[in-house]
Amino acid sequence: MNKKLPLLPIVAFVSGFSLMAYELAAARVLAPSIGSSTYVWTSVIGVIIAALSIGYWVGGKFADLRNRLSDVAWLCLATAGTVTLTLLMYLSSIESTVQSIEDARMQGVMASLLLFAPTSFLIGMLSPYLVKLRVTSLQTSGQSFASLSALESIGGIMGTFITGFILFGYIGAREAFAVVVVLLLATSWLIAPTRRWQLRLGVTITIILLCMGGLQLNSKHEIDTATAHYSIFEGVRDGRLARGISTGPNGTQSGVYLNNPDELLFWYTQRMAEVIEAAPKHDRILILGGGAFTLPQYLANTYPDSQVDVVEIDPGLADIAREHFYYRDPANVNLIFEDARTYVNRAEQTYDIILVDVYSDSSVPFSLMTKEYGEQIQRLVNKDGLVVVNMIAAQTGQCSALMAAMDAPYRQHFSNAQYVIQSPERTKSNIIVTYSDQPFSWPGAKPLELPQKNAYTDNYAPAERLQQNCQNSV
Repeated sequence: MNKKLPLLPIVAFVSGFSLMAYELAAARVLAPSIGSSTYVWTSVIGVIIAALSIGYWVGGKFADLRNRLSDVAWLCLATAGTVTLTLLMYLSSIESTVQSIEDARMQGVMASLLLFAPTSFLIGMLSPYLVKLRVTSLQTSGQSFASLSALESIGGIMGTFITGFILFGYIGAREAFAVVVVLLLATSWLIAPTRRWQLRLGVTITIILLCMGGLQLNSKHEIDTATAHYSIFEGVRDGRLARGISTGPNGTQSGVYLNNPDELLFWYTQRMAEVIEAAPKHDRILILGGGAFTLPQYLANTYPDSQVDVVEIDPGLADIAREHFYYRDPANVNLIFEDARTYVNRAEQTYDIILVDVYSDSSVPFSLMTKEYGEQIQRLVNKDGLVVVNMIAAQTGQCSALMAAMDAPYRQHFSNAQYVIQSPERTKSNIIVTYSDQPFSWPGAKPLELPQKNAYTDNYAPAERLQQNCQNSV
């Protein structure tokens, strides 16, 4: 019996860990250019599973023909090489894909095929090799297969939780790729430390050097948190130097003027501030969606006697805001790090004003488009209070269905709706809408006359389809 066979369970664990860590990092690197919608995740997962399946089949063929332990070491080494290629190529490959393909769904599929299929194929090849080498008796073949499969699954579980809960909280997606490379290289040498060691040493050193080079490739300041991947960049806006942050290719989530960080940068935040100034009361304000906390800080400074609660799903954004966007933790701002919908469901405090600006790139979570959400929002608004919503849509064309879906949960519960649109001539634009039970008007607003429709439900809300149709019309 080969003395190295007891190491096969380690290989199974590492392959499962590497696959899931790689998959999570893969979705992260697509986010800045293609987005992080369900469509993108579907593309990544679908391509990886397809490549794994082909790898299983090819690996089984080769395992029956060769049945060599050294092949496992070479497969680990080759997989480390393809992960390194992903690290080196993803910026240019994604850029060329976005330029040549317009549909975000096909962008995700093509980018995944180019970048992630080779690694997934090689990881798939490992499994039948491990089973072939592990099975020494027909009487124990089932147990051998089950134990390896269980260890691959445990490795995958550990890879998922460690990458999502720990690695992304301290390192970036590129560094997560590097962790996978190191694990695979170490496993290769553990399995066959002396087998053609000179050639393998040369390959290993080459992979390490290329990996180190890949870690330096970056066109923007990229930051990963446990929740999202952010790009921070600087440019000129209105003739002034500004800094922005984004989670995808379709918009900037927040930003500041570098020469006056307390001034509101964007049209929609300026309009929200005007609404609050015109509101009869603003003692208690709830903001769903924190961004870089520029609006909460502005409101805290403008209304020092008001209490501002900010619900933001990503706690990592607070440190980003402090370091890059001059956030100073005003005493009358309370940061609540929680999903907006879950907070709305459980909150007992009522508010004079609720501001809703929950966007990931240019997408709104489906859970904020439903009848059940509207019922909870109504519960949190004082009798003479109002809800202020930032929408990225249009009243006509393909984006009108998206606007109707975002509008319906509020209009079913509030009798007065007023709006102002930034660019009426465009197929998609920022629109600020206010909802209240009492008559309320504010500078430049006019009654919203969009045909009222029934709200979707938590069971069925086709947010991704509506948002994709709107995006395709631009």
